[in-house]
This record gives sequence, structure tokens and C-alpha cells, in this order.
Amino acid sequence: MIRIQTEDFSTEREVEALLQGRTMVGGVVTFVGTVRDLAEGDALEAMILEHYPGMTEAELARIEAAARARFAVEEILVVHRVGRLQVADNIVLVVATARHRADAFDACRYMIDYLKKSATFWKQEITTGGTARWVEVCPGCEAAAGRWEEPNNMPGCKEHDHGHGRTVAWHDVRVGILTLSDSRERATDASGDALEGLVRGYGGVVAARDLLPDDREKIRERLHHWAREEQLNVILTTGGTGPGPRDVTPEATRDVCDRELPGFAELIRAAGLRKKRSAALTRGVSAFCDRTLVINLPGSTRGAVESLEAVADLVPHALRMAHGGGH
Repeated sequence: MIRIQTEDFSTEREVEALLQGRTMVGGVVTFVGTVRDLAEGDALEAMILEHYPGMTEAELARIEAAARARFAVEEILVVHRVGRLQVADNIVLVVATARHRADAFDACRYMIDYLKKSATFWKQEITTGGTARWVEVCPGCEAAAGRWEEPNNMPGCKEHDHGHGRTVAWHDVRVGILTLSDSRERATDASGDALEGLVRGYGGVVAARDLLPDDREKIRERLHHWAREEQLNVILTTGGTGPGPRDVTPEATRDVCDRELPGFAELIRAAGLRKKRSAALTRGVSAFCDRTLVINLPGSTRGAVESLEAVADLVPHALRMAHGGGH
């Protein structure tokens, strides 16, 4: 979850809200950045932070998606302030929660390292003597991000190296993200947030996003509308793919689609089985509704991300063939 705001934040209240109802969390790690009183040896009076609305949030979402894919986290929160800040004021809060402390520590540090390196914020320092100067990215920030050694796997690049020579380039692909859950709300839709970050990182356009209950008729109507009325290129669903009585996403998908891609579903299940045997229980399908490719993904954040990564490089090829292109 990403928020950019001018008002101050309370670390205690933010953590309390993040943990509410999440009994699986075993570790919480927070980082708070504040305005220090020295800048290049001069006494500091204030700092002015500016950002690029829309772009900055998208960059932070891409970093968050990469962290979720890399670490077994439950939740990530970033609150970043902009505007004029005084010495000792809060600047940024990063919170990572996980079942185990190691993932929480690593995810929190990963987020702040890449935030300092890549997020579009401009910082102007004003000294007590009245001097104002814009601050460039520090070499230490570059070095800190470099420790993770994954330049080709950072969301934000137009092409991602998946290993084994596979790259992903969804340039101008219009995508809809549909979360299916009886209990989740938009504010807690971590898998949807992660998928949005990945799509933007691939160069795609998130043209629609929604959250619906596990209701076959409602899911069918939304898929039909996005595919035939909005004519999206790709629809990613997350959730409702298990063997439970309310897991009806595959059935709703088959209701509106006419050409399945069983190979996509096989790759997704194979990727999950490398992590845990319970991935064999997923019933997700991938299929075309006219020229729109619908891909069912698991409801967990990590499962959704890893499943999409298993087939993402093949999506442009599949879309070209759906439009009459050859192999």
C-alpha cells in the first residue's frame, strides 16, 4: 500500500491498522526517515519535497511488487510526505510484516533502498543562512540498492529478464485486474496491488481494476463487459481458483471464453509446485474471450505474482496469434 501526503503520520497508528485482523503475522519491521539538522556541513532550517503525481506512486508500486515477489511478506506499507518539512519532522515510513522476521527485515530494507534510488522525489534543502539547493541522489543510495543485485528484475524496466533468457515487454497492452474475494476490501487488496505494479513494470496499461465477491454471475458479467465492451487485451483475475464451494472463478471464466490455453494453466501450476505441493489444488484456467486473454491467478499475493511471472513472457505472442498473427 502506497500513500503520499503532506500531513504527518503516526507510526503506532499505522502499524496498528496494518495488523488488524492479520493473525498470521509473526514479525513487523518499521523504518522511519526524519529530517536531520545538517546538510553538507551546514545547519538545516527546512526541507521541501516535491513529487510527480501518478508517476511517483506507480514507481513505488513497482518497487512494492518486486519486494512481494522476492520476500514472503504479508503486508507492505509506504507513507511518504511531501511539502515543507522542518528539522526532526517525519519524512517517510516503511512497514513490512511477515510470518518470519527475516522476510520482514529484508523487505523493509529493500523498499527503502530502492525508494531512495528510484522513486521520483525532488528534495530542496534550505539552510539557516538562507541558501537553497536541490539535492541529487547520493552515491550511498545507489550502492545500497546495488546490494540486492537484481537490475534486470526491478519493476520499472520495460523488459524484465525472467532468467533462462526470457524477457517480458507488454508495451501498450491494456489490462484489467479483477480480485475475487468475499472478505477482502480495496484497501487490503495486496494481490491486486502487486499485479498492478508488475503490469506497469512490464510496460502495460492498467485500464480497469475492480474487486467482486465470489459470485459466478457477477464475475461473468464483469469479464464479459471488459472483454467485449471495453475490449481490454488481458484480464488478470486473482482469487477463487481453489476447490472450495465458493471458488467459482474458473467456471465464470469458461462461461464467457471459448478457447482455452491449457499450457498456461500447466505452467502456472508447475511454478507453484516448485514452492509448495498445495499448488496442485488450484483450478485456474487461461482462455480467450474473443481477442481478450483471461488468466486466472491465485488469491495470495506471492502466488499471484509468481503465477503471472510464469507466463508473462508468452502473453504478447498469444495476443498476436489471437489477432491472426502466425507463430
